[in-house]
Amino acid sequence: MSEYLWDGAGEPDPEIVRLEAVLRPLRRLPPAPALEARAPRPWLEWPALAAAAAVVLALLPLTTRTSPPGAGEAWQVEWLHASGTPDRREGRIAAGEWLDTGEGRARLDVGRIGQVVLEPSTRVGLVDTGRRAHRLSLARGTLHAMIWAPPGQFVVDTPAARAVDLGCEYTLTVGADGTGLLRVETGWVGFEYHRLQSLVPAGAVCRTYGGRGPGTPRFESATAHFAQALDELDSGARDGRVAAALSRVLAEARPRDALSLWHLLSRVDPPDRGSIWDRLATLVPPPDGVTREGIVAGDTAMLERWWDELGFGSSEFWRDWTRRWSDVEPTLPAEARRANTSR
Repeated sequence: MSEYLWDGAGEPDPEIVRLEAVLRPLRRLPPAPALEARAPRPWLEWPALAAAAAVVLALLPLTTRTSPPGAGEAWQVEWLHASGTPDRREGRIAAGEWLDTGEGRARLDVGRIGQVVLEPSTRVGLVDTGRRAHRLSLARGTLHAMIWAPPGQFVVDTPAARAVDLGCEYTLTVGADGTGLLRVETGWVGFEYHRLQSLVPAGAVCRTYGGRGPGTPRFESATAHFAQALDELDSGARDGRVAAALSRVLAEARPRDALSLWHLLSRVDPPDRGSIWDRLATLVPPPDGVTREGIVAGDTAMLERWWDELGFGSSEFWRDWTRRWSDVEPTLPAEARRANTSR
């Protein structure tokens, strides 16, 4: 037995020296970061974050918890002044209850996995307090969610789409007509409706349309012409307007806009997929085995393999967590009860 392993004496073993170098940064953990809004990070950082998330997910089976933190517990409600400071009124909301903010603001403790701030004129229903997932229904208004749980633990239903948290911070708004807008500040959100899925990373937005689900995600840094043309495609442009809008999208697309072009491949008619292939292939060359013919034909396996080349990590990371919700219909709680708050 090497004496170096026990007291540092003697000739060091090369493998022990290597392990020491790897573990040295963990000798002292840094303080926990402040939970505050941050500017979106460059998109190329996300492969590293996805890899880190994969490590966390691999360790989850080692825990003994059989249900999410706070499962079955009513959620704390704290009313806020317009400035965001507490106004000393508190209450609780249980599964099946509704909460209307009126002219005020409110903060919900999402079990023990995060917080949600509700803006004025917002109406939410609490569907599940954590037995399967922490789940809200946003009927109208705006909520800001900050979640620090593993992926898939926090879900928000809206009239047009379901937002599945993948460990992130985001803002979700729903209008009176059921349309909405998702804006992701950090992390990822899986946005889906009847198997139509959008993956929205930090720095990106995604609209929703009643009866059609989530639109095509795009980065907020996209050009105005690109964003406007994409909205035309998502909102149901017909006839010659489709060709004109698609031409503008392809002409304005930057390498970062590969996110949007990839999503469009599964949303347009087959005749239009060829032109998207031609443009996307110049921005992010497809891997071996992914062919123009296969993409035009709608080959899902090829589409997912191409996603893995975009720089966002493996598609399996987010599809595994959104797939479980694909067959679950959005549910609004019965309106028989109102939340037990002093509002």
